[in-house]
Amino acid sequence: MDVTRRIARAALLALVAVALGLAVSPSAASARPASAGPGVLHLRVVPPLPGVVVRVDGQTARSDARGRLRIRVHNFVDLERRIVVPETRIDPTRKVVFDRFRGDVDAGARGKEVELGVRTARLVSWSFIDRFGDAVPAGRVTAMRLRSNTGEIHDLSGAALTEPRWVSESRTQQGPQGLVSKQLYYVVDTAMVDGTSVVNRAGQRFVPWEQQAWTVQLLFFRVAFTATDMFFTRQVGDGIELTRADGAVERLRFGRDGTAVVPDLPRGTYTITVFGGGVSFGRPVSISKDQEVALTVISGTDLGLVTFAVLFVAVGLVLLGRPHLLARLRRSGRRPTAPDREGRPPPRHRRRLRWSRAGLTLVLLLAALAGPLLPAGGARADIGHRQDTPHPSATPVPVLAYYYIWFNPTSWNRAKIDYPLLGRYSSDDVEIMRRHVRMAKSAGINGFLVSWKHTPQLDERLAKLVEVARDEHFRLGIVYQGLDFARTPLAFDTVRTDLSYFATRWGTDPVFDIFGRPVVVWTGSDRFTAAQIQATVGDVRGRLLVLGNAKKLEDVESGEGVLDGQAYYWSSVDPVASADVGQRKLAEMSRAVHRRGGLWIAPVTPGFDARLVGGKRAVPRRAGDTLRASFATARLSDPDAIGVISWNEFSENTHIEPSERFGASDINVLADLLGVRVDVDVPTDSSDPGDGDHWGLSAWGALLVTGAAVVALPLGVLVRRRRLPAGVPRGRPGPDDDDHR
Repeated sequence: MDVTRRIARAALLALVAVALGLAVSPSAASARPASAGPGVLHLRVVPPLPGVVVRVDGQTARSDARGRLRIRVHNFVDLERRIVVPETRIDPTRKVVFDRFRGDVDAGARGKEVELGVRTARLVSWSFIDRFGDAVPAGRVTAMRLRSNTGEIHDLSGAALTEPRWVSESRTQQGPQGLVSKQLYYVVDTAMVDGTSVVNRAGQRFVPWEQQAWTVQLLFFRVAFTATDMFFTRQVGDGIELTRADGAVERLRFGRDGTAVVPDLPRGTYTITVFGGGVSFGRPVSISKDQEVALTVISGTDLGLVTFAVLFVAVGLVLLGRPHLLARLRRSGRRPTAPDREGRPPPRHRRRLRWSRAGLTLVLLLAALAGPLLPAGGARADIGHRQDTPHPSATPVPVLAYYYIWFNPTSWNRAKIDYPLLGRYSSDDVEIMRRHVRMAKSAGINGFLVSWKHTPQLDERLAKLVEVARDEHFRLGIVYQGLDFARTPLAFDTVRTDLSYFATRWGTDPVFDIFGRPVVVWTGSDRFTAAQIQATVGDVRGRLLVLGNAKKLEDVESGEGVLDGQAYYWSSVDPVASADVGQRKLAEMSRAVHRRGGLWIAPVTPGFDARLVGGKRAVPRRAGDTLRASFATARLSDPDAIGVISWNEFSENTHIEPSERFGASDINVLADLLGVRVDVDVPTDSSDPGDGDHWGLSAWGALLVTGAAVVALPLGVLVRRRRLPAGVPRGRPGPDDDDHR
């Protein structure tokens, strides 16, 4: 019996052991999720930087030179709550801050690499120089504002102007293939010296990723002041009082040559008054270049001369108001003339007297009115002042300039021999777009033909430009870039998709209404047959006007019926040396386009030099003569629009945008050709259009107004006396008083 019990008990224990063994067997363990067990987390830092620290479960790891790191974890459950990426200074001038993960970190349990996005900051410093590269003491600058392309503002003053500063350097964003790092850049909005900003707003840009030490250029100018007598050309005065924008007043004495020179006057507007030598009225002067300022002083001699003239006029008016006195003076110097029966002078003398009074009154009134209208200075008109004086070469057709939105701050480091006066800008900058549009409008340009294809960056930039153009009542067209960087045509499906996207998003926007429908110039269309073109753009031609860019007459003819016209991009021609060839070619192409009722946009260019990007020839600008000849050739081809090549193509050097090398010469030539009498200049600030006419009283105007005031009293008395009704005493009447009755 005991033996039986022992056997049964052993069997039961064996069953329990088997059950427990099954419970902890590998098959049961395999049922648990992998994230519940230990493992190694694989991370890749974006951007790929070494030294980025990651902590989890008491473990610490740093990224290697490729931005990769591995760290062992107890498990992957709720790992995002346990993982820590502290702010880390990875070198003396750069630190990183955690931004985001891409995907679920639990994926690390399956051995997949997880992206770790970080934002970076850079320790930057700056110094100041003038236009000639000489150092400017930081103490002269009282305040400075830096602005990033993401809207981050740094307002600096006092000690902050001389201390290094941490600024955001990059941030991550989600891209089609994962996280990407976007570098930031900064512009200098203002740098204040003596109460005025001495930089062009957003004209200087700095990329912290590439440049840690910034050099900010300040605009100081050499200005010479002189003062001369108003009526005589001799120099007068002891010096000038210069009132700055911050209200500070500085006295500068004239040297032996009669000149007061300020070698480094900050750009801005000042009030100038001459002291010593007579009367001087404050004159506002806008300084935006090296210049000489001539001031006028009313000397004692001038005052005596004016006083004598005023007294002479006053006595004359008294005599006119007292005809009997005037008659006595006349009788004393000539043979007496018998009065009529009523004691009045003969009719001939009465008429002469009336004409004399009327003439003198008219002269005095004109002098009084002319004084306030005299300008205080002969400053030239800037881009905001336009006089639409008729011009013999003015053209009624739209004038469109080819415009490029592909510029980044680093674009200016490649194949450039000239740079814009607005600085080495980025096409992301809305302020730059606005200033371009305003300058173009002032020169008579009606719109831009914008180089574009469907990419996230160019879509964003085009959208910004559309908003600017809408605000400024400016027109836009599109140059669809159908060729890649290697000049290979894009696939038909790509072109079809891009044009359909454009037509859907902007096809009805009034900004693109130049010819009733948006104009799209398809570069590369001459590489395809008519059937291929039709299959590509046939669906959008009802919503868009699709033009080709044929370079030969045969290509124009082959595109008839499947395109809405042609825009010839001919920038390398020399219209001076090859005038006959150019005229003949454009005329033939124009006739071929118009034969089918198409639009013809004729090319105009100021010059060409693409040798740094593979070109073999250069066309000189000839101080505007090349542009004039090109414009004349284009007009002879009977165009529907003029296509100016270009606004800002700085690689091929066809730009008319004001630049360091050519200034505003070519855009001013174009303005003159379009009948717009304006001296286009780069505004000193986006909110300040630059040098303008300052209206007010000049010295001459002040004297005339003073004389008019002195004369007004006796003139008013005279008029009042003549208007008194009969019977009202006017003083003792005389026999020569015409109004006695």
